[in-house]
Amino acid sequence: MATAGAENGTGIAVGMGGTVIGGQNSHSLTLNNQIIDITNKSSASFRELLPDEGTQSLDLTLDITFNTEATAAALRVAAGAKSDEAFTIVMPAGTMAFTGMVASYADTSPDGDKLTASVSIQSTGTITWF
Repeated sequence: MATAGAENGTGIAVGMGGTVIGGQNSHSLTLNNQIIDITNKSSASFRELLPDEGTQSLDLTLDITFNTEATAAALRVAAGAKSDEAFTIVMPAGTMAFTGMVASYADTSPDGDKLTASVSIQSTGTITWF
């Protein structure tokens, strides 16, 4: 019996520049909110936070088994160039779009086995949901 509200991670895909990044095994997505604390003497010993303010960011980590050299090359170039890239995350409930930079790219190429990589992406600018 299916659990109400459960989501299958297989249906979630990350894209760069309008193309799905090939060979994704898993991803980890963290939405960060740098909240502004406005607690003061009149806060009656309770913390107060400034609503709707503060810095919001997104950190994304991908574990990839490359199925095309084009995907590996595109991510390596983006990491080396320190350039802003357009990313999307397609989920069953909608799509998230943001501009980000490849903060780290680490690949592993064992003898006689597949090329894999761990890629970390950090957002810059707004994050849009549609």
